Amino acid sequence: MGVSWRLGVTLVALAILTLGQIHDTNDYFPLGSLSQYATPRDMDGAVRSTYIMADTVSGDHVRVPLHKDGVGVGRADIESQLDRIIDDPSLLQGLADAWAELHPDADQYTAFYVLRETTQLKDGLKIGEPTVEELTTWEVRR
Repeated sequence: MGVSWRLGVTLVALAILTLGQIHDTNDYFPLGSLSQYATPRDMDGAVRSTYIMADTVSGDHVRVPLHKDGVGVGRADIESQLDRIIDDPSLLQGLADAWAELHPDADQYTAFYVLRETTQLKDGLKIGEPTVEELTTWEVRR
């Protein structure tokens, strides 16, 4: 009985890992896609970093803290859902709601700007200034 139970759990884990690889998704974490470890980085390529800026009720333009103590969501979570966010920017409303709940006395957000910074590399070293591309925006609903 014990061997068949362990074999069954192993087969289920392998099936989930295989689905994560086929669909190239991290939705099944920690059994999702392992592609970030599977390919070498191009020393003459580009490094892309996604981040979110926000306007606040006091008129400041601030970087949204993408971690558990900020809005409760990490940058990797945003990057893994980036296509969905670009297709439906209203998904960003959850960040404003989380910020308001986690930090009720802080300056609240009025708008979000999802940005991607691209840095070019030559021999593994940064060349030139990074470029910044605005991917989508969202006006926070109250």
